[in-house]
Amino acid sequence: MVSRTKRKKVVDALVNKIKEINGQFPYNSNVSDNVDGHLKFLDEIDQYPKVCVIPGDEFREYQPGEFKWRLLDITIRVYIHDNNDTQETLALLLEDIERVIDNNDGLVYDDTVEPNQSTTSLTIGSISTDEGVIAPLGIGEMTVRVRY
Repeated sequence: MVSRTKRKKVVDALVNKIKEINGQFPYNSNVSDNVDGHLKFLDEIDQYPKVCVIPGDEFREYQPGEFKWRLLDITIRVYIHDNNDTQETLALLLEDIERVIDNNDGLVYDDTVEPNQSTTSLTIGSISTDEGVIAPLGIGEMTVRVRY
């Protein structure tokens, strides 16, 4: 068995939650299991929508009693293709991802230990889009800070 870092386990757990966006209530979009835990560039994408969960910098906050928080910055990049209303399609998918983030503050990222290891908060820092510059393609980005 390959050992994975906590950082990688958090990303994998978030990827699995985003894969649940299937177009069924309460979701507006269907990612068709097309979610990766690493960066893809526009020319590498064959199927839309594409969601990439990209780990960034990790920080530590040292607390009294030798306790420390881990803080991981994650970028979620979304690629879509829509011949009708690119920005609306992009906004709906970003709303679906925001719903996943909001509903998973206590995201379990390691269930192989007792007690299960989970995050304590997922906080959205920013949401941005390309504002229709490359229509009918669209690119959106969300930054998330994970505390665990």
